[in-house]
This record gives sequence, C-alpha cells and structure tokens, in this order.
Amino acid sequence: MRAIDLIAKCVEETGYASAAIRRGYAFADVLEQNTSTRHADLAVFTQTPPSYRSAAFAAAEGKGRRPEDVVTEHRALGAPLMFVIDDNISLWQVHPDKPPRLIDTYSTDAIPALFDQHRSDWHPEAIRRAKSIGAVDQAIPIQLDFVDAGLLPAIEGEIHVKLDRLLAEALEAADAVMDGKQLDDRILFRTVFRLLAAKVLQDREHNFSADWDTSNLSSVLSGIEKYYNLGAVSLPPRGETKDAFVAAWEHLRTGINFSNISSDDLAFVYENTLVTPETRKHFGTHSTPRQVAEYIVRGLELWRHDPATLHVYEPFAGAGVFLVSALRHIKENLPSRWSERERHDFLLNHISGDEKDPFACEVATLSLILADYPNHNGWHIRETDLYTKNTLDERMRGKNVILCNPPFEAFLADERALYSLPDETYSKPMLALSKALDAKPLALGFVLPRPFILGNQYSKLRRRIEETFGEVEVVELPDRTFGASDIEAAAVIAREPRPENAAVPFYTHLTGTTVSGRERLDFLKMGRATDHRKVKRYVTDHASGNLWVPPLNDVWEYLSAYKKLDSIMRGSRGLEWTYSQSEAFSEEQQEGYKLGVYNRRNIAQFQTPPRVWLDYREENIRVGYGQEWDETKIIINSGRRGRGPWRMAASLDSAGLLYTQQFYGFWPLEKMDRASLLAITALLNGPVANAFIALHSPQKVIRKGAIYDIPVPPSLPYAAAPHIEEYLALCGNVELFTNNEERLEKLLTKIDAAVLDAYDLPPRLEAQLLSYFVGFKRPVKHRWTHWDEAFPGPGLRLSERLSGKFDDRGAWISEILKPLPDKEAALLREWGTW
Repeated sequence: MRAIDLIAKCVEETGYASAAIRRGYAFADVLEQNTSTRHADLAVFTQTPPSYRSAAFAAAEGKGRRPEDVVTEHRALGAPLMFVIDDNISLWQVHPDKPPRLIDTYSTDAIPALFDQHRSDWHPEAIRRAKSIGAVDQAIPIQLDFVDAGLLPAIEGEIHVKLDRLLAEALEAADAVMDGKQLDDRILFRTVFRLLAAKVLQDREHNFSADWDTSNLSSVLSGIEKYYNLGAVSLPPRGETKDAFVAAWEHLRTGINFSNISSDDLAFVYENTLVTPETRKHFGTHSTPRQVAEYIVRGLELWRHDPATLHVYEPFAGAGVFLVSALRHIKENLPSRWSERERHDFLLNHISGDEKDPFACEVATLSLILADYPNHNGWHIRETDLYTKNTLDERMRGKNVILCNPPFEAFLADERALYSLPDETYSKPMLALSKALDAKPLALGFVLPRPFILGNQYSKLRRRIEETFGEVEVVELPDRTFGASDIEAAAVIAREPRPENAAVPFYTHLTGTTVSGRERLDFLKMGRATDHRKVKRYVTDHASGNLWVPPLNDVWEYLSAYKKLDSIMRGSRGLEWTYSQSEAFSEEQQEGYKLGVYNRRNIAQFQTPPRVWLDYREENIRVGYGQEWDETKIIINSGRRGRGPWRMAASLDSAGLLYTQQFYGFWPLEKMDRASLLAITALLNGPVANAFIALHSPQKVIRKGAIYDIPVPPSLPYAAAPHIEEYLALCGNVELFTNNEERLEKLLTKIDAAVLDAYDLPPRLEAQLLSYFVGFKRPVKHRWTHWDEAFPGPGLRLSERLSGKFDDRGAWISEILKPLPDKEAALLREWGTW
C-alpha cells in the first residue's frame, strides 16, 4: 500500500470521518505574500465543513525536496502535524513564524503502530479541543504539546487582512464602472452577500454550484437566492449597476481560494468592510470590531460548559458580530459525529438576538447565514424596540449568556417621555447592564463606555458584578478601537456565577487587561492584548466595586501605605468667564487684566507656560475669582499632556500668575520653603505621579481627586532641588539651552533618580515602572531618551546607574550569574517533571 494511502487509512481508523479526509485539497497560502493556491496531497479535518480551524493532519510527497520547505508551504492549511513522504516518512510540528520541528522519522511499516501509540492524542476530539482552547487562551496549558497555539491566530489575522483587501478591491472595480455614481447601500449589501456565498459554494465545489453559469451574474444570483430561499435582489436588467456587480463578481471569483477559509471569517469581513461610517450613520447601525467580540466571547470560556445548557442572546445586535463569534465557539464544541443539519438546528435554538433597525437585522441575518455554511437559512434577528414596557426583561429571561454592545448615549427628553424608565438612570448602557444582571446569567460580556472602569456613576453596577461572579475581567480599550467612532470604550467579561447561598466572605478573581494604543492594530488583527494583571480579592458582605486591576498594580500595592498628596497640598481649578475663554486674554496689558497662563498646549515640565494678560474683572468671572494668586503655588495642566503615560507638566510659580480652567493650582497646606516646593514639583513631573495619573484618571482629563491620591514618599526628594535650579537656569537662557541638550537630559535624569530614591521602590518594581514609559515622548523642550537606553544597567536602580560604580552595559550580571551547563540543566528539567 502506498504510504499516503496508509496514512489515510490510519487516520480513518483513529476516528476521522471519511468526509473529513480530503485528497488534492486546495487552500489559499495566506501566509505567503502573493497568496497562491496550493494543494495538499492529503488533508485531514476534525469536522466538516473543512477549514484551517479544523485541520488536523496533512501529508505530501516530498519528491526529493527539503522536507522543511514542503511543511512551510503547507502552514496556511492550519494542520498542526504534517507527514512528508520520501524514502522514509518524516513527521513535523508546524509553526506559523519559525521553522517546523522534526518530531521523528519512520518507515512505512511503522505508521500503523505510530497511530496506535497516539490514538488518544490524535483523536479528532482531542485535536479539535486543543486547537480551539489554544486559540481561546494561549496561557492555558495544552496537553497536546505538538499543537502550536499561535498557528490559528496567525492564519486568521492574515485571512482577515486579505479578505478585506479582496472585497475592497471588488468594490473598487464596481465603483470604477459606476464612474462616480453611488450604488444603493441596500442593494450593495444584498448583492455582495450573494456573491460571497456563491464564491464559497464554488471554491468548495458544492454540488449546487454546478447548477449556475459562473460567468453569468444573473445565473449566480438566482442560484444563491434559490439555495438560501431568499427574495430576488432588485438589480436592473442592464446598465451601470448591473455592470458594476459583474465587475465585482469577476474580481471576487478569481481571487483567493475560499475552500479552506472558515465561514465566520467571511461573515466578519462582510460586515466590517461594507458597513462604513456613512452607512452606519445612514441606517443607524452600530457594530463591534471583530476582535473585540472575539476577545470577549473567548474570555467567557464557553467550551467549559455543555453546549446544550447555553442560550446566547445579544440585545442591540447591530450587525450581529457577537452572535457570529458565539456561533463559532459553540459550533466547535458540538459533537463531531453530528451532521451539519443537526448542528444548524441546535444553533438556531441556542442563539438569538434583537435589533430595532430593520436594515441591521438583515445584515446580521446574512452574516449568520455566511457563518453557518453550508446550511440553509433559518436565522432571524427579531426586529423590536427593547426599551418599550418590559421588553428587555422578557427577552433576557431564560438567556444565560448575554453579549452586548449597547447604545452609549443617554436617553433624550422625548425618549424619556416615550418609555417607562427606572428613576435611577437615564444612561442606555447602564440600563442594559442592570437588566442583564437582573437576568442572573451564567456569563456576560459587555462593551461599555470607558467610565465603567473607574467612574462613580458605575460603582453600583460594579459592586453587583463583584457580588455575582467569581471571575471578572475588565479590558481597557485604546482610542480608535472603533473605526467608525471616536468613543472611548472598555469591556467587561464576567463568568462563574456564585451560588445564591454562597458563604461570605469569599474570593473573587479579577483580571485587568490593557490594550495599548501602540498595539491597537496588532490587537485588531490578532486579538492579542498588551498586558494582563491578575489578583485574588477577598470580598466581604459589601463588595467594593473596584474591579480594575491597573498596570503596575504591584507598584501601587507597595505604595498604598504612603500618604497622599492631599495630606500636604490643596488644589483649585482655574478661571472661568461668563463669556468665551477665547476672548478672555490679550497679548498686551489692559485695565483689569493680570498676567497669567492661558493654554496647556505645548507646555513643558518645570518651565512656566507662556504668559498672557487675562481678564480679571470680577463681573466677568464665573468661577475662580479671589484665589490666593500671590502665594507661591504649583501649576499643573488639567487636561492630558499626551496620549501616552506622560500626562502632567508641573511648574513652580512665585510670580502670582493667574491661570485658566485648563490648569490646576496647588498650594501647600503648611508654609514650605522653595526647596520643598521644588521637590514636590519633581514628584509631579516624575514617573510615579505620571504613571499614577495615566492609570487612575480618565483618558482626556486629569481629575483633581486623582492628583490628590498621588502617593507621596515619607521624605521629600530635597536632593532634586539644586538640579531643578540648574535645569531652570539653562532653560531660561536661549543660548545655553540650545547647546546643552545632553546636560539638560542628564539633569532631568538626576531629578528623576532623586524622586525614585525617595519612593524607595525595590529594584524589580522600579524597573517595571520605568519600562511603562518605553517608546513615549516626554513633555520637555529638549531631547529626552528613555532612562534604560540613556543609562542602561539591568537590575540596578536609576541612581546606581548614574553613580558610575557599575558597568553601564550590565556585564557584571553575566559575570556573576552564569547559566547552568547543558547536562545539569537537562537533569534539572527531568527532575522537575517527576
């Protein structure tokens, strides 16, 4: 028997369905720049329909080529294991971004014994579970070490990029025919769905696709409408619109091969590429970015539950992105022996959604049809206004997995008159979350406005979540995550509900997750968060509602016993006028005007902002008149200085300057000398205070309460004062400033080192703090290089690096800490597995 036939026979005996064992299987090599179509001599899948998500094995004739090259060409298939057949048969583990790993080489006669030996590990259920769980959470140990958990996300990320590009190019081809005229959006959505569905059936060589003429658009459209029992799309029989879709179809049908692409990928791209900001505004549709929905759904760990017990519901479904994600996660855990019809019928009864907008309902339904290939229709997103009477309560009743991206705005006056709303809130997201908690679900995943993380208005709801669930993750999403909107958002993922009779006190497991702005695109492509922090919190009868575990949590825990800034300083917001602030200043002195600082734009740390004349006539001032302007004070911006962690620029003012509402002024509670005030200015411009504000205050503004909460060391960093005086002298002299960038940079580092010494953080925590600022520009008017780059020294405090007592390059560490010899390391690893 030929080797490839023997492998096919062995996988079938291991439990794989004959329909899941494919010869000459075509797949798009999305991991290659040109995305060519390749063919696997043998491809084996854990379930049908086949895709990279369910691929288990591949086998190919080597034909004298390097086996590593053969395996690399098959990476995009998605199979974790591959056989290469030459004189002997080599078995390889497939990796997405590094060379494949040779597991072993076998004779043909040894293959049956090899499959017998690995029957339990290579069973379709075992590999399916390993792949799906690995993709859900790469931190979860996978028992099958031959499965690279990074393979699926790598393929998925490339597929979405290339599908989006293909569809965009097809639409561009249609636009070129239209020559500037606009296609009707409803016709566009309906027709493009039909074209994508036809492409899937065509590339997967579905029997039904033989009934239409692929070169005839009308034949293709009527074929899909017949297959899915859809009404006919109303295209004119001839003219520009018809020609435009002919051009789009020609581009699509000759594009990358869809045979190995998971259908839910198509559904995501269909919704994402077509629903532009303009169409969202036109039709009132809203949407959740695919990877946000994916991250939330996989965080619910639905695979831990018997699918029969799950009833997923999405209110305010929009284009149904959450539902598509839930469909895939549940479908992957249905028994592989089930037929496609059984899976389809099951999912129809366990997934539902509601949406007020009829067009969004249609888009969501079409997305679900795409995601559920090759099944016929049956999906229906109910069109309903959830705010009427008790509709939201009734629709959530009996649903135990609630996924939601609610409208973010408050109820308008006419809506408050129309609906019967609770007195405690006029906020649409707060009402939706409250109703979801009333339903006592098994798990919930919500997209919410950013104030959910720390805002007082959400404190009651956060307490309810803490009291209800044993596992809670809060995700801070960066600006511009929602491409069609400027909203600042967060996500909450809650699961493991507590039994109603659970004893108190109890523990809750909290995770704080950050997606940084720098890694936003990586998150939207691969779903990878920047950082996770986990704590186990003791909960008494009254939960605190503090669900957020901020970055640098160990630093804040260490500093929690320190006194706060409000113990030594008091603050006040600046002037507000009875008329527009833009008219309240003058470049020249006028009667009733006094010198002050006007705009926080381009201010620099330690340096007094540019001065202008501000209107100080009492009759024109709404807020701030009569403050102790002449007393020495510290002036700080009240809006963020930048998107990164450098938020504040503080300067000492002894000239009695006024300041606008774009600043705060802080005065000492007790009289202080100049050295003490300079030391406090150093604290406020330093890494501890700036990191604290970045993580404990809203993104765009700096709350005075957050400044009050900044930890203050037991002894002020008086050593910083002379360095600040020298720094200010250099900054004040234009000629000296321009020729002393290196000197200014070193002075600033000396100031920071004095501040850090005052806080006395352990070296490990100081290193964590400083690394938080990597890659961000500091608000100073000269060159500034991150401390680790300008003054390297692993394991050393900043002051130790500046002392010159240690080698800058950290060579002393490698001299002291030697690696174990390979033999000893191998013995230790072996001993550790006992």
